[in-house]
This record gives sequence, C-alpha cells and structure tokens, in this order.
Amino acid sequence: MDKFSVHFCDAIRDYLDFRARKYPAKSVLKLICDRYQLDAAERTMLFRGITLPETAQNRLAKLCGLPPAGSLFHVDYFNQCLIIVSYLTGKRVFISCDGVLRDASGFHGKKIPEHLFLRSVELVFKTLESFRPAGIIFYADNQINRADQLASVADELSGHASVNCRILMTDKADAELTSATEGIICTADSAIIDRAQLPVFDLAKYILENNFNPVFQDLRNICASTQFPQIPPAT
Repeated sequence: MDKFSVHFCDAIRDYLDFRARKYPAKSVLKLICDRYQLDAAERTMLFRGITLPETAQNRLAKLCGLPPAGSLFHVDYFNQCLIIVSYLTGKRVFISCDGVLRDASGFHGKKIPEHLFLRSVELVFKTLESFRPAGIIFYADNQINRADQLASVADELSGHASVNCRILMTDKADAELTSATEGIICTADSAIIDRAQLPVFDLAKYILENNFNPVFQDLRNICASTQFPQIPPAT
C-alpha cells in the first residue's frame, strides 16, 4: 500500500482550516498542494476525500445498508465501475472522510483498460442481481472518453440479465440521478450525494469488500485531531 508523504496530515489540517473560514475550495487546494508539494494522487485525495466534518456527517446520514429486495437502483455507471477498475489496476482507492469509497486514479481523458472495465461491469451486474431488484437504471455520462463503447458493455450484459435493466446515455447524469424520486442511488460523487433525494448505497465498496480482501486507506484515521464521523455497523 502506498504511504502518504510526511506533510499530508499538515495539508489536510490547513485545508480544513481555510475551508472552515469559507475560502473557496479550488483556490485553497492549489495553495495547500503547492505549499506541501503533494503528488497527483494526494492532490486528488485532498480534493475528493476531505470535507468539513458537518458536511461529512450530512453525507454519511444518506448512506444506507444492504438494500431490500425489490429496490429500484439508479447507478452512476462510470463513477462506480471506474472505482473498481482503479482497485483492479492497483491504483489508490480510499475511504473519504464522509465514509464513501473513492479513487485517486485520474482516468478522465485517459485510456481505460477494457478487460478490467468489463470485469468491473460483470461484478456490478452480479452483485445487483443478487439483491433481487425491481429494476436497474445505469446513467452513463456522454462526456467520458469512449462513452458509447464502454456503455455498450452494460448494454450487452443487460440482454442476459435476470432482471429488468437499461442504460441511459446522457449529458446530464448528475441532474438525472439527483432528480430520481424512487429507489436507491449508487454513486460516490459528492455533488450527487449532497443533492440526492434518495438513500445512497456505496456499491463499489460493497463489491470490493465481498469479492476481494481490500485494505483501504481511511482518511478519517490519519489525523487524530480531526473528528470525522464513523460509519455505523451494518444492520
């Protein structure tokens, strides 16, 4: 497992201090990352993984445990599959301070290993089918590199699925997911979680924990002075 740089905890503390004082996130991020010379992965982890404790608590309150049978699933397709791909490629995946599993791979605009993407989609299908859902809707963002080709993987598998599922290609995946009013959302996107009207299930984390033996770096544990909320035990 990759270790953090010696100044990563200092960077987190300074970042939270500036954010608590209402400084804009992107400006603070550049200032702190440059000050401590964080590498690309740590910059991503700081931006995607660290937020104020009250915001983290609000997100954690939206997370649900194992979904009941008969649920309708709204899946943030690329978001969830690419976290699994990141793990399979040995790149950093980590638990954010809001308890959600995210990755620091930076796949945006880069070539995605097709065989691992296929493996991730198969794991998603297998897991969702085991929940005996009422239906599955995959929301695929058109802005992802080779979106049509990658979305066709789910489209092909859906033809053999034992449940009703469809894939929705859209330029507004975030808006589509946050406007859903029935079922459960599967995403790690903080903006979607913040605006979601429905419970959120950490599908990628569940899949990795139940198919492999992952040891995730947990950002809530690296700075003892910061009181981030903890995930309650599953019921």
